[in-house]
Amino acid sequence: MSLIAGRCCLALAMSLSLNCAGQQQAGPVSAPASKDAKAPGVHSIEEGRADLRKAEVEHPGNTKAVADALINLVYNETMSDAVTDETMALADRAIQVAEAAQGKESSIYALALAAKARVLLIRDRPELARPMAEEALSIEQRLGTEMQALADVASMLSNVCQRDGDKVCAVRNSELQVNTLRAMQNVAPSTLAGALVGLMYSRRLSLDMAGAKIAADEAMTIAEHAETITPEWAIMENNAGGFYMIHGDFQRSFEHLKKSLDLNIQLNGPDSLALSGVTANLAYVEMCLGHPTEALQYYSRARDLFSRRFGPGHSQTARVDSGYAYALAVLGHYKEAIDVDLAAHRLQRDRIRMAIRLMPEQQALAMANTGAESFNIAVSLAAHHPEIGAEPVYQEVVRSRALVSEEMAQRQAVLNRKLDPAVQALELELEKNEKAVMDLQSTPAAARSTMALSEATAKMEGTQRDLAERSAAFRADERAQKSDLADLRKNMPPGSVLVSYVGFAKHSEDVNNFNKTPVPTYGAFVLRPDSERIGFYDLGEIKTTVDLVKKMRASIDAESHGGGMGSVRNEREYREAGLELRKRIWDPLKSEFQNAKLVFVTPDGVLNLVPFSSLPSGKDYLVEHGPVVHILSSERDLLPTEHEERKGGLLAIGSPSFELARADETGNAIPDSLRGGPINCEAFSSMEFHSLPGALNEVKDISSTWKRWNAKEPEQLLTGDDATRSRFVDAAPQSRILHIATHAFILDKSCGNGNPLMHSGLVFAGANKDRNSSILTAQQIASLDLSGVDWAVLSACETGAGELKDGEGVLGLERSFRVAGAKSVVMALWPVDDLVTNEFMRGLYTQRFGNHATTADAVWNASRKMLLARRAAGKSIHPWYWAGFVGAGGWQ
Repeated sequence: MSLIAGRCCLALAMSLSLNCAGQQQAGPVSAPASKDAKAPGVHSIEEGRADLRKAEVEHPGNTKAVADALINLVYNETMSDAVTDETMALADRAIQVAEAAQGKESSIYALALAAKARVLLIRDRPELARPMAEEALSIEQRLGTEMQALADVASMLSNVCQRDGDKVCAVRNSELQVNTLRAMQNVAPSTLAGALVGLMYSRRLSLDMAGAKIAADEAMTIAEHAETITPEWAIMENNAGGFYMIHGDFQRSFEHLKKSLDLNIQLNGPDSLALSGVTANLAYVEMCLGHPTEALQYYSRARDLFSRRFGPGHSQTARVDSGYAYALAVLGHYKEAIDVDLAAHRLQRDRIRMAIRLMPEQQALAMANTGAESFNIAVSLAAHHPEIGAEPVYQEVVRSRALVSEEMAQRQAVLNRKLDPAVQALELELEKNEKAVMDLQSTPAAARSTMALSEATAKMEGTQRDLAERSAAFRADERAQKSDLADLRKNMPPGSVLVSYVGFAKHSEDVNNFNKTPVPTYGAFVLRPDSERIGFYDLGEIKTTVDLVKKMRASIDAESHGGGMGSVRNEREYREAGLELRKRIWDPLKSEFQNAKLVFVTPDGVLNLVPFSSLPSGKDYLVEHGPVVHILSSERDLLPTEHEERKGGLLAIGSPSFELARADETGNAIPDSLRGGPINCEAFSSMEFHSLPGALNEVKDISSTWKRWNAKEPEQLLTGDDATRSRFVDAAPQSRILHIATHAFILDKSCGNGNPLMHSGLVFAGANKDRNSSILTAQQIASLDLSGVDWAVLSACETGAGELKDGEGVLGLERSFRVAGAKSVVMALWPVDDLVTNEFMRGLYTQRFGNHATTADAVWNASRKMLLARRAAGKSIHPWYWAGFVGAGGWQ
């Protein structure tokens, strides 16, 4: 669910540090330009207060001098572990005074915003700190006059993004800070060295290890040439310890960290909270050196310091707790280790859950992974000791999955229920901002302004944040908080089984392997409604599973484009890879499936792309012999929906008139019989969409089937010129069943702003004439009010595809319809043929409305009947023809 590339090397930064050495904590902003940096402590706070009193006497009122003094006092208090409600009040006053003195378009106002952002970050509220830091940076960039101030606010924003998990933002602003300092004259070497350490951390966070080493090497070179020992020397010793950690020289790392600890004790006393970061770093290095007993002692001390410094519920304290739990596990204290680590992860989960309420979706997705380390340790402990850890760890897995999807669905539901003119205005503004981003990202890279795209994206995310704040103000609590395992059992039908796949970085309990990269692994939790037992199965390395899925999908690609040639070979290759996959992810669980009629599967990672019906079973396929398998987006799909709205009627939209469809000279056209597929961003801007005659027959058949079985409910059929985006947007919220038979698109990551929710969508009438007014992105679909929609059938290519996100599933069309409120989605996992799709849909609707089948049975039976019919007719039974569509979400 939540993977990391490697074990954290740099644990936590010292509270003294002008820039952190630690991986787990972002470095604070450097002091404002109007003051020289001082070693923080009680004395500097007293000096800061004296400076403020002096400024108030000599320059009374709302003056720049008073604003300067307030900002410096806030800075000193944050650097001295003295952050209180008074500090927050000082920061608020600094903003008010700065605005009154020089206005919002001033450097002093930007620095005041950065100071407030720093207080919020220390208070563990990065979601509130980020918009302030972003506004501060925007002001300084517009002014272009105060280079030191620009460096300061860039550092602050980088720190916030590090805490958010937004790697791109963190690197971009760390580099801006360093480059700005290089362009200045007479910059103190220690200031540049500190900025380079921040850049090192940002690059490590984004897995740019070569770039991190370059920054670290330069910082250490500067430190080695320092001529005098100052109170800041303790900071550089801590950073030196971090430098040698990166290179795996743990003995030298320990020596520098120990010197830093000793210097801190000399400067601040043995009980100073300033010892917290370096103590945690020493604990980590002791683990790397194979000394778990000594590490446990340091971790125990660090836990006390962090708890007193930040509070027991702070995310930084929780991260130290996870390290302590790991040390306990290595020493054999498994039960205590599980309890401590789960408590830490619950704290981080709750913090993330609250933070993402106020974040745009893309930032929320980055934030959601910041609790990965404690999650990985928890699942690793369950893998090693299922008899102790399976049940409590599984409970945390269930509550942690799809947090962002849940938040987005809750947010949209609240906004849809509240008829607020301000919300409607914001939604119109968001639509305009989304169009601007789409226009820019479809512009050829050579002609595209990176700055313009960044500004357009920032404007779009700002509007999203405003909508989020509107939603958070009157929100009910999340369903995730109520998803106990007992609730899941109670809502499972008799004869069913729940299988929850989870990807995790598997940590070894052998201290000699502590500093080795954890192994990305798949595991499966199994829950039955008639048993209190929770099963856990270690399914081996993720890489092997990924390779097998790639082989299966390569066979699908070959069959979809082969024109019937090579079908025997293609099916053999699919079956060979599928058989090995079944042995890895299905067979180990077989004992759990005895007498099971229905298996609910919550996939993770690449398993989201696997139709379980197509796994080979003897000479046949699982769909012919096994229990019915239904996909859940999260385990919470089993729980009843509150305030369920009932709607009526069918909306079937298909075979839009795309106009003037033709292949251009570059071949940028979708084949006649396929309904879309992956394309690069620049090709998309010139692509021509062909008509879909099979889709016309399909929606007419569905309309007839609907009238036969649902004569009392209305139906609306939109085809040709009537199948427009605007008609769909207007009609969809009024319907119970949505059927969409058209082209879908998935853009690759070459598209500019990196937002996966704008990289997939549906195509409507007029797309070859006016692209942007005729497509609907996943992000735009998610903003519709589809509450009360029972079924959304996405009859187009790869509507179940998109960007895979650990713990969140696939970021694409299926997710967007679920976020908008649709209960169940039927989607395609690969390119689908026009005529074959028509045949499948006829069977699907007959099952659903003629036989009154559940969603799970309707999809499963339609696939099975299509397979049997093809076999009886002597046609190819390659899974491409019959297994591509799966149902997800509500099973009934």
